[in-house]
Amino acid sequence: MTQLQPLPNVERFYDDLAAYYHLLFADWSAAVRNQGRLFSKLIEKELGEGPKRVLDAACGIGTQALGLALEGHQVRGTDLSPGSIMRARREADAWGIDAKFGVADLRSLSGYLPGPFDVVLAADNALPHLETREDLETALHEVASVLAPGGIFIATLRDYDRLVVERPRATKPRVYEEDEGGRRILFQVWDWDKKGDGYALTQYLIIERGLLQETLSFTSHYHALRREELERALTVAGFQAVSWLEKSESQFYQPAIIARRKA
Repeated sequence: MTQLQPLPNVERFYDDLAAYYHLLFADWSAAVRNQGRLFSKLIEKELGEGPKRVLDAACGIGTQALGLALEGHQVRGTDLSPGSIMRARREADAWGIDAKFGVADLRSLSGYLPGPFDVVLAADNALPHLETREDLETALHEVASVLAPGGIFIATLRDYDRLVVERPRATKPRVYEEDEGGRRILFQVWDWDKKGDGYALTQYLIIERGLLQETLSFTSHYHALRREELERALTVAGFQAVSWLEKSESQFYQPAIIARRKA
């Protein structure tokens, strides 16, 4: 077996961001509930009604995992970032949710959780952190190995087929008003590699409270993972019935791909 190379850049990015991640949303608690309902509907459409065994394999602080647990699913959450997992556990306790969380690399899931699961989820542009074909294929083989026959993998990611052409340098700022006159200002700066197949992303978070202002920044690197590339890797990993849902169909803020493990 090929020795996995560590991903310290990714781990550090989410460890540093964990305490502030909820501030990226206008209302994180509302987002948890909304995303739980949204992904639950996608799961029901593919697998029918009733609670399912779900592994959120890039769970972060629990945005989707907690929401799916609120919808009645049996949820486990894993993430590469220990800081994010610690936060997810605290949030589960605070919400009174019975969901278990642990640190695990997406490329070695079966060594931590053998499954089987009905659903594996990797939302919020997690897959493009895997910057080589080998890492992507290894991760998808691991996803397949913990899925029950006929189970589904759901991932969401940015529309890189469009973005590699446009090569945007920054996102539009978002401004969220806080109580007592404070506000949060969020935007990202993207520095594209010369080849155009990846970029360094810096997330800026400016917190204003009266005359006080705090500016935070968090940087990571992404591979511009295009649809054909992902579809090919899914096929190699043994998935079938691969389909894309645009934002208008999924109601999520990123396109989603759904792939089924062969029965």
